[in-house]
Amino acid sequence: MGKLVMAYWDCPFCGGQGIRGDVVKCPSCGRPRGDVTFYMKDHAENDVRIDGDTADIEYLDEEKAKTVNRNPDWYCSFCNTLNSDNAAFCSNCGASRKDSESNYFDVQKKKQEKEQRNAQPASPPPTRSSGSKRPLLLLIVAVLAIVGLFTFLNGNKTSGDLTVTSLAWQRNIQIEENREFSESGWTLPQGAELTSQQQEIHHYDNVLSHYEDVEVQRSRQVLDHYKTEHTYENLGNGTFEEITEQVPVYRTEYYTETESQPVYVPVPRYATKYYYKIWRWTPTRVATASGEDHNAAWPDTALGENEREGERAEAYGFTVQAKDGKMSTYRIAESDWRNLNVGDGLYITAKRTGADAYISDKDGNRIADIVRVQ
Repeated sequence: MGKLVMAYWDCPFCGGQGIRGDVVKCPSCGRPRGDVTFYMKDHAENDVRIDGDTADIEYLDEEKAKTVNRNPDWYCSFCNTLNSDNAAFCSNCGASRKDSESNYFDVQKKKQEKEQRNAQPASPPPTRSSGSKRPLLLLIVAVLAIVGLFTFLNGNKTSGDLTVTSLAWQRNIQIEENREFSESGWTLPQGAELTSQQQEIHHYDNVLSHYEDVEVQRSRQVLDHYKTEHTYENLGNGTFEEITEQVPVYRTEYYTETESQPVYVPVPRYATKYYYKIWRWTPTRVATASGEDHNAAWPDTALGENEREGERAEAYGFTVQAKDGKMSTYRIAESDWRNLNVGDGLYITAKRTGADAYISDKDGNRIADIVRVQ
Protein backbone atom coordinates (compact mmCIF):
# COMPACT_ATOMS: atom_id res chain seq x y z
CA MET A 1 0.00 0.00 0.00
CA GLY A 2 1.14 3.54 -0.71
CA LYS A 3 1.79 6.36 1.68
CA LEU A 4 -1.17 8.31 3.07
CA VAL A 5 -1.41 12.03 2.32
CA MET A 6 -3.45 14.54 4.32
CA ALA A 7 -6.56 15.83 2.54
CA TYR A 8 -8.39 19.10 3.14
CA TRP A 9 -12.00 20.27 3.00
CA ASP A 10 -13.98 23.52 2.97
CA CYS A 11 -16.93 24.19 5.26
CA PRO A 12 -20.15 24.63 3.24
CA PHE A 13 -21.79 26.55 6.11
CA CYS A 14 -19.38 29.33 7.06
CA GLY A 15 -16.98 29.21 4.09
CA GLY A 16 -13.97 28.15 6.15
CA GLN A 17 -11.25 26.79 3.85
CA GLY A 18 -8.26 24.46 4.01
CA ILE A 19 -9.50 22.39 6.98
CA ARG A 20 -7.40 19.28 7.58
CA GLY A 21 -8.99 15.97 6.74
CA ASP A 22 -8.58 14.57 10.26
CA VAL A 23 -10.71 17.41 11.66
CA VAL A 24 -14.35 16.31 11.81
CA LYS A 25 -15.89 19.67 12.83
CA CYS A 26 -15.35 23.12 11.36
CA PRO A 27 -13.00 25.10 13.64
CA SER A 28 -14.88 28.31 12.79
CA CYS A 29 -18.56 27.42 13.15
CA GLY A 30 -18.44 24.04 14.88
CA ARG A 31 -20.62 22.34 12.26
CA PRO A 32 -19.78 18.63 11.74
CA ARG A 33 -18.15 17.59 8.49
CA GLY A 34 -20.99 16.83 6.09
CA ASP A 35 -21.42 17.08 2.32
CA VAL A 36 -17.86 18.14 1.51
CA THR A 37 -15.28 17.37 -1.13
CA PHE A 38 -11.80 16.28 -0.10
CA TYR A 39 -8.88 17.72 -2.04
CA MET A 40 -5.10 18.02 -1.96
CA LYS A 41 -3.36 21.36 -1.91
CA ASP A 42 -1.29 22.21 -4.97
CA HIS A 43 -2.65 19.14 -6.78
CA ALA A 44 -5.53 18.58 -9.21
CA GLU A 45 -7.35 15.35 -9.90
CA ASN A 46 -5.47 13.09 -12.40
CA ASP A 47 -2.25 15.11 -12.02
CA VAL A 48 0.96 13.09 -12.06
CA ARG A 49 3.85 14.13 -9.82
CA ILE A 50 7.40 13.15 -10.71
CA ASP A 51 10.14 12.77 -8.12
CA GLY A 52 11.76 16.12 -7.65
CA ASP A 53 8.61 18.18 -8.31
CA THR A 54 7.84 20.60 -5.50
CA ALA A 55 4.36 20.24 -4.06
CA ASP A 56 2.62 21.09 -0.78
CA ILE A 57 2.11 17.46 0.25
CA GLU A 58 1.73 16.45 3.90
CA TYR A 59 2.39 12.77 4.47
CA LEU A 60 0.94 11.04 7.53
CA ASP A 61 3.66 9.53 9.69
CA GLU A 62 3.83 5.74 9.75
CA GLU A 63 2.35 5.36 13.25
CA LYS A 64 -0.65 7.52 12.49
CA ALA A 65 -1.15 5.90 9.09
CA LYS A 66 -1.49 2.52 10.79
CA THR A 67 -4.56 3.75 12.67
CA VAL A 68 -6.34 5.12 9.59
CA ASN A 69 -9.12 2.99 8.15
CA ARG A 70 -8.63 3.13 4.37
CA ASN A 71 -12.34 2.65 3.62
CA PRO A 72 -14.48 5.72 2.77
CA ASP A 73 -16.49 7.55 5.44
CA TRP A 74 -20.16 6.68 5.72
CA TYR A 75 -22.84 9.32 5.41
CA CYS A 76 -25.45 9.71 8.13
CA SER A 77 -28.93 9.86 6.61
CA PHE A 78 -30.31 11.81 9.59
CA CYS A 79 -27.87 14.68 10.11
CA ASN A 80 -25.77 14.51 6.94
CA THR A 81 -22.50 13.96 8.81
CA LEU A 82 -19.52 12.03 7.48
CA ASN A 83 -18.30 9.40 9.92
CA SER A 84 -15.25 7.16 9.99
CA ASP A 85 -15.69 3.62 8.69
CA ASN A 86 -14.65 2.50 12.20
CA ALA A 87 -17.68 4.17 13.81
CA ALA A 88 -20.85 2.13 14.37
CA PHE A 89 -22.83 5.24 15.37
CA CYS A 90 -22.93 8.81 14.04
CA SER A 91 -20.53 11.07 15.96
CA ASN A 92 -23.01 13.96 15.71
CA CYS A 93 -26.50 12.54 16.31
CA GLY A 94 -25.80 8.99 17.51
CA ALA A 95 -27.83 7.32 14.73
CA SER A 96 -26.85 3.74 13.94
CA ARG A 97 -24.82 3.09 10.84
CA LYS A 98 -27.30 0.34 9.99
CA ASP A 99 -29.85 3.05 9.18
CA SER A 100 -27.57 4.69 6.59
CA GLU A 101 -26.51 3.23 3.23
CA SER A 102 -24.50 5.95 1.46
CA ASN A 103 -20.78 6.60 1.76
CA TYR A 104 -18.61 9.52 0.67
CA PHE A 105 -18.37 8.38 -2.96
CA ASP A 106 -22.13 7.80 -3.27
CA VAL A 107 -22.76 11.37 -2.14
CA GLN A 108 -20.11 12.75 -4.52
CA LYS A 109 -21.66 10.88 -7.45
CA LYS A 110 -25.13 12.27 -6.73
CA LYS A 111 -23.64 15.74 -6.33
CA GLN A 112 -21.91 15.55 -9.72
CA GLU A 113 -25.07 14.29 -11.42
CA LYS A 114 -27.03 17.20 -9.96
CA GLU A 115 -24.40 19.71 -11.14
CA GLN A 116 -24.51 18.23 -14.63
CA ARG A 117 -28.30 18.52 -14.75
CA ASN A 118 -28.14 22.13 -13.57
CA ALA A 119 -25.46 22.91 -16.16
CA GLN A 120 -27.73 21.86 -19.02
CA PRO A 121 -29.62 24.82 -20.54
CA ALA A 122 -33.33 24.68 -19.82
CA SER A 123 -35.63 24.31 -22.80
CA PRO A 124 -37.64 27.48 -23.39
CA PRO A 125 -41.37 27.03 -22.84
CA PRO A 126 -43.49 26.86 -26.00
CA THR A 127 -44.96 30.17 -26.99
CA ARG A 128 -47.80 31.19 -29.22
CA SER A 129 -46.28 34.53 -30.13
CA SER A 130 -46.05 35.33 -33.83
CA GLY A 131 -42.34 36.13 -33.43
CA SER A 132 -41.44 32.45 -32.87
CA LYS A 133 -43.21 31.50 -36.10
CA ARG A 134 -41.50 34.18 -38.17
CA PRO A 135 -38.32 32.16 -39.06
CA LEU A 136 -40.44 29.20 -40.14
CA LEU A 137 -42.70 31.47 -42.16
CA LEU A 138 -39.70 33.05 -43.89
CA LEU A 139 -38.32 29.59 -44.70
CA ILE A 140 -41.64 28.51 -46.23
CA VAL A 141 -41.82 31.70 -48.32
CA ALA A 142 -38.23 31.17 -49.56
CA VAL A 143 -38.92 27.55 -50.54
CA LEU A 144 -42.10 28.52 -52.36
CA ALA A 145 -40.23 31.28 -54.20
CA ILE A 146 -37.53 28.86 -55.34
CA VAL A 147 -40.09 26.31 -56.47
CA GLY A 148 -42.03 29.01 -58.28
CA LEU A 149 -38.91 30.29 -60.06
CA PHE A 150 -37.94 26.74 -61.08
CA THR A 151 -41.44 26.10 -62.40
CA PHE A 152 -41.47 29.39 -64.28
CA LEU A 153 -38.08 28.81 -65.95
CA ASN A 154 -39.03 25.27 -66.95
CA GLY A 155 -42.41 26.36 -68.24
CA ASN A 156 -43.11 26.76 -71.96
CA LYS A 157 -43.37 30.05 -73.83
CA THR A 158 -45.05 30.16 -77.24
CA SER A 159 -43.99 32.91 -79.65
CA GLY A 160 -46.36 33.87 -82.47
CA ASP A 161 -46.21 36.44 -85.29
CA LEU A 162 -43.07 34.76 -86.70
CA THR A 163 -42.55 34.80 -90.47
CA VAL A 164 -40.31 32.45 -92.46
CA THR A 165 -37.88 34.71 -94.37
CA SER A 166 -35.57 32.13 -95.95
CA LEU A 167 -34.86 28.44 -96.42
CA ALA A 168 -31.45 26.79 -96.72
CA TRP A 169 -30.00 23.36 -97.41
CA GLN A 170 -26.55 21.84 -97.76
CA ARG A 171 -25.37 18.37 -98.78
CA ASN A 172 -21.81 17.07 -98.57
CA ILE A 173 -20.09 13.97 -99.92
CA GLN A 174 -16.65 13.03 -98.69
CA ILE A 175 -14.31 11.91 -101.48
CA GLU A 176 -11.74 9.22 -100.71
CA GLU A 177 -8.63 8.31 -102.72
CA ASN A 178 -6.93 4.94 -102.73
CA ARG A 179 -3.29 5.69 -101.90
CA GLU A 180 -0.24 3.55 -101.25
CA PHE A 181 1.52 3.99 -97.89
CA SER A 182 4.85 2.70 -96.62
CA GLU A 183 4.41 1.43 -93.06
CA SER A 184 5.97 -0.91 -90.50
CA GLY A 185 4.74 -2.97 -87.58
CA TRP A 186 5.10 -6.15 -85.56
CA THR A 187 2.40 -7.89 -87.65
CA LEU A 188 1.82 -7.93 -91.39
CA PRO A 189 -1.70 -6.66 -92.25
CA GLN A 190 -3.83 -8.58 -94.71
CA GLY A 191 -3.32 -7.27 -98.26
CA ALA A 192 0.03 -5.65 -97.46
CA GLU A 193 3.05 -6.11 -99.75
CA LEU A 194 6.11 -7.10 -97.69
CA THR A 195 9.25 -5.20 -98.66
CA SER A 196 11.61 -6.34 -95.88
CA GLN A 197 11.75 -7.73 -92.34
CA GLN A 198 14.36 -7.82 -89.58
CA GLN A 199 14.88 -8.51 -85.90
CA GLU A 200 14.53 -5.35 -83.79
CA ILE A 201 14.15 -4.51 -80.12
CA HIS A 202 10.52 -4.93 -79.20
CA HIS A 203 10.81 -4.06 -75.47
CA TYR A 204 13.07 -4.35 -72.43
CA ASP A 205 12.69 -6.67 -69.42
CA ASN A 206 14.26 -5.87 -66.04
CA VAL A 207 16.30 -8.94 -65.14
CA LEU A 208 18.02 -9.63 -61.82
CA SER A 209 21.78 -9.20 -62.27
CA HIS A 210 23.22 -9.55 -58.77
CA TYR A 211 22.92 -8.38 -55.17
CA GLU A 212 24.82 -5.49 -53.61
CA ASP A 213 25.50 -4.80 -49.94
CA VAL A 214 24.15 -1.36 -49.01
CA GLU A 215 24.56 0.56 -45.74
CA VAL A 216 21.09 1.48 -44.42
CA GLN A 217 20.45 3.74 -41.42
CA ARG A 218 17.73 2.54 -39.06
CA SER A 219 16.37 3.58 -35.67
CA ARG A 220 14.97 1.81 -32.62
CA GLN A 221 13.62 2.71 -29.20
CA VAL A 222 15.85 1.57 -26.32
CA LEU A 223 15.32 1.84 -22.60
CA ASP A 224 17.20 4.81 -21.17
CA HIS A 225 16.07 4.89 -17.55
CA TYR A 226 13.06 4.72 -15.25
CA LYS A 227 11.27 7.68 -13.73
CA THR A 228 9.13 7.57 -10.61
CA GLU A 229 5.60 8.89 -11.00
CA HIS A 230 3.07 9.46 -8.25
CA THR A 231 -0.69 9.62 -8.60
CA TYR A 232 -3.15 10.09 -5.75
CA GLU A 233 -6.37 8.25 -5.01
CA ASN A 234 -9.05 9.87 -2.88
CA LEU A 235 -9.95 7.38 -0.14
CA GLY A 236 -13.05 9.37 0.84
CA ASN A 237 -12.01 9.57 4.52
CA GLY A 238 -9.93 12.76 4.70
CA THR A 239 -6.80 11.18 3.17
CA PHE A 240 -5.37 10.32 -0.22
CA GLU A 241 -3.26 7.28 -1.01
CA GLU A 242 -0.09 7.83 -3.03
CA ILE A 243 0.25 5.35 -5.89
CA THR A 244 3.86 5.04 -7.00
CA GLU A 245 4.87 3.59 -10.36
CA GLN A 246 8.20 3.14 -12.11
CA VAL A 247 7.69 4.32 -15.70
CA PRO A 248 10.24 3.43 -18.41
CA VAL A 249 11.74 6.29 -20.44
CA TYR A 250 12.98 5.44 -23.92
CA ARG A 251 15.38 7.18 -26.27
CA THR A 252 15.86 6.86 -30.04
CA GLU A 253 19.01 5.03 -31.04
CA TYR A 254 20.31 5.19 -34.59
CA TYR A 255 22.45 2.48 -36.13
CA THR A 256 23.74 1.37 -39.50
CA GLU A 257 22.90 -1.98 -40.97
CA THR A 258 24.18 -3.73 -44.05
CA GLU A 259 21.40 -4.88 -46.33
CA SER A 260 21.64 -6.96 -49.47
CA GLN A 261 19.58 -5.34 -52.23
CA PRO A 262 18.85 -6.71 -55.75
CA VAL A 263 20.25 -4.96 -58.81
CA TYR A 264 18.33 -5.23 -62.08
CA VAL A 265 19.53 -4.55 -65.63
CA PRO A 266 17.40 -3.91 -68.74
CA VAL A 267 17.60 -6.80 -71.20
CA PRO A 268 16.34 -6.19 -74.75
CA ARG A 269 13.75 -8.57 -76.18
CA TYR A 270 13.74 -8.93 -79.97
CA ALA A 271 10.93 -9.63 -82.40
CA THR A 272 10.40 -9.57 -86.16
CA LYS A 273 9.46 -6.14 -87.50
CA TYR A 274 7.78 -5.97 -90.90
CA TYR A 275 8.20 -3.20 -93.49
CA TYR A 276 5.51 -3.15 -96.13
CA LYS A 277 3.45 -1.19 -98.61
CA ILE A 278 -0.32 -1.06 -98.33
CA TRP A 279 -3.17 0.64 -100.15
CA ARG A 280 -5.70 2.56 -98.02
CA TRP A 281 -8.79 4.64 -98.80
CA THR A 282 -8.06 8.12 -97.43
CA PRO A 283 -10.38 11.19 -97.28
CA THR A 284 -8.93 13.88 -99.55
CA ARG A 285 -11.71 16.40 -100.33
CA VAL A 286 -15.43 17.21 -99.85
CA ALA A 287 -17.94 17.86 -102.61
CA THR A 288 -20.61 20.36 -101.50
CA ALA A 289 -23.97 21.54 -102.84
CA SER A 290 -26.27 24.12 -101.23
CA GLY A 291 -29.25 26.29 -101.98
CA GLU A 292 -32.13 28.41 -100.65
CA ASP A 293 -35.04 26.56 -102.20
CA HIS A 294 -36.63 23.11 -102.03
CA ASN A 295 -34.50 21.73 -104.84
CA ALA A 296 -32.02 19.93 -102.60
CA ALA A 297 -29.67 17.69 -104.56
CA TRP A 298 -26.42 15.84 -104.02
CA PRO A 299 -23.32 17.46 -105.52
CA ASP A 300 -21.59 16.18 -108.65
CA THR A 301 -18.52 14.36 -107.33
CA ALA A 302 -16.62 14.19 -110.63
CA LEU A 303 -14.55 11.26 -109.41
CA GLY A 304 -10.98 10.94 -110.62
CA GLU A 305 -8.83 7.84 -110.97
CA ASN A 306 -8.59 5.80 -107.72
CA GLU A 307 -11.37 7.90 -106.08
CA ARG A 308 -14.69 6.88 -104.54
CA GLU A 309 -17.54 8.46 -102.62
CA GLY A 310 -17.38 8.23 -98.84
CA GLU A 311 -19.68 9.40 -96.07
CA ARG A 312 -22.59 11.71 -96.81
CA ALA A 313 -23.99 14.53 -94.63
CA GLU A 314 -26.95 16.87 -95.05
CA ALA A 315 -28.50 19.76 -93.15
CA TYR A 316 -31.71 21.76 -93.56
CA GLY A 317 -32.64 25.06 -91.98
CA PHE A 318 -34.85 28.12 -92.04
CA THR A 319 -34.85 31.66 -90.68
CA VAL A 320 -37.78 33.46 -89.07
CA GLN A 321 -38.33 37.12 -88.28
CA ALA A 322 -40.36 38.46 -85.37
CA LYS A 323 -42.46 41.65 -85.40
CA ASP A 324 -39.64 43.53 -83.69
CA GLY A 325 -37.29 42.57 -86.55
CA LYS A 326 -35.30 40.02 -84.55
CA MET A 327 -34.05 37.12 -86.71
CA SER A 328 -33.59 33.49 -85.56
CA THR A 329 -32.21 30.51 -87.48
CA TYR A 330 -33.08 26.84 -86.81
CA ARG A 331 -32.17 23.38 -88.08
CA ILE A 332 -34.98 20.93 -88.90
CA ALA A 333 -35.50 17.44 -90.36
CA GLU A 334 -35.80 17.31 -94.16
CA SER A 335 -39.37 15.93 -94.10
CA ASP A 336 -40.58 18.85 -91.95
CA TRP A 337 -38.41 21.38 -93.84
CA ARG A 338 -40.15 20.56 -97.12
CA ASN A 339 -43.47 21.67 -95.56
CA LEU A 340 -42.09 25.17 -94.94
CA ASN A 341 -42.28 28.04 -97.41
CA VAL A 342 -40.97 31.60 -97.37
CA GLY A 343 -43.71 33.86 -96.03
CA ASP A 344 -45.30 31.22 -93.79
CA GLY A 345 -46.36 32.31 -90.32
CA LEU A 346 -45.16 30.10 -87.45
CA TYR A 347 -45.59 29.51 -83.78
CA ILE A 348 -42.43 28.35 -81.93
CA THR A 349 -42.66 27.02 -78.39
CA ALA A 350 -39.64 26.63 -76.09
CA LYS A 351 -38.66 26.58 -72.43
CA ARG A 352 -38.13 30.05 -71.03
CA THR A 353 -34.46 29.11 -70.74
CA GLY A 354 -34.40 28.72 -74.55
CA ALA A 355 -34.01 24.93 -74.61
CA ASP A 356 -36.15 22.28 -76.36
CA ALA A 357 -37.67 24.50 -79.05
CA TYR A 358 -40.25 23.11 -81.49
CA ILE A 359 -42.76 24.35 -84.07
CA SER A 360 -46.24 24.31 -82.55
CA ASP A 361 -49.74 25.50 -83.05
CA LYS A 362 -50.95 28.61 -81.22
CA ASP A 363 -51.81 26.47 -78.17
CA GLY A 364 -48.28 25.11 -77.87
CA ASN A 365 -48.97 21.64 -79.28
CA ARG A 366 -45.83 20.14 -80.89
CA ILE A 367 -45.71 19.92 -84.71
CA ALA A 368 -41.99 19.52 -85.54
CA ASP A 369 -38.75 19.47 -83.56
CA ILE A 370 -36.14 22.12 -84.32
CA VAL A 371 -32.70 23.14 -83.03
CA ARG A 372 -31.75 26.78 -82.76
CA VAL A 373 -28.55 27.73 -84.57
CA GLN A 374 -28.42 31.44 -83.81
